[in-house]
Amino acid sequence: MEKFTCSLTHDMSWPSKLSTQNGLVIDFSKPPEYRGMHGTLTPEDAFVSSVITCIAATFDTIANKMHLKITSYESEATGIVDRIDGVYKFSEISVKVTIRIPPETKAESARKAFDMARSNCLVTASLSSPTSYELKLETTE
Repeated sequence: MEKFTCSLTHDMSWPSKLSTQNGLVIDFSKPPEYRGMHGTLTPEDAFVSSVITCIAATFDTIANKMHLKITSYESEATGIVDRIDGVYKFSEISVKVTIRIPPETKAESARKAFDMARSNCLVTASLSSPTSYELKLETTE
C-alpha cells in the first residue's frame, strides 16, 4: 500500500500554499470563476491534471516495459462541471492524446500500451465521472 500526503496553509487570503510529499510547494486558489486568483493551481486544474499526468506516467511505464520507442506524447484534458442533483461535480472528462512513434514502432503496439495505460491508471480507476479518450497516432520520419 502506498500513501500520498499533501498539506495546505491558508491564512484566509489567496493564494494559499499547497505542499506535496514530493517536495513541491505551489500557490493554490479557487478559480477566478469562483472569485479566486488567476495564475494559481485550482482544485479543478489539479483534478483534471491528475487524469492526464497519471495516464501519461502509466503509459510511460507500460511502453518502457514493452520496449517501445516513442518519439513524443502530448495530451489535453477537459473537465465539464455541471450541477447534478443540486451538487456541482465533474460530469465528464475528455482526454485527447497524440503519440508520435518512429517507423520501427508498430502502431498496434503503441495503441495496446495506451489502452493498458487507460485501464491501469489509478486516478481514472478512482473516478465516478465518465472519461472519454481520443487517441491520435502519428509516425515520425
